[in-house]
Amino acid sequence: MHIIRYSDDGFRPQYQSFHLAGIEYERNEYMKDFDSIPDHLKSVSLERHNRIIPFYKQHMDLFQYGVWAFIDGHKDNQALNHLRHKVPCWEADIDNNAVVVGVNWDHLMFIRDSECTVFGFYIPKQSMWSLRNIEKRT
Repeated sequence: MHIIRYSDDGFRPQYQSFHLAGIEYERNEYMKDFDSIPDHLKSVSLERHNRIIPFYKQHMDLFQYGVWAFIDGHKDNQALNHLRHKVPCWEADIDNNAVVVGVNWDHLMFIRDSECTVFGFYIPKQSMWSLRNIEKRT
């Protein structure tokens, strides 16, 4: 599978401080704020929380370091709106059996999953063994 990544650092794994803060909130602060959730959303919010906490505990090692990327030809330009300056595009090939994390950090899947063509995905450091032919696009 051919993938692309927009980054000054190429495919060098990065510490995921922003997303780890979200996990910490979910694990430690969510219930403290539960009363502030609108009543009509409480049950679905609690259902998600109860589903995601075991997933986070089981896979915490995957969330520390990794990179975000897109299947080449399927990126959504709006997914790049958070970038404050033009950054280089990198490309690489990745094994079709590489395990990645869904864009909402709530499930694992293979890179060949159709969801990867619609959204971006997170490649944990543990799956980066399969990257090859890494190049900076010109």
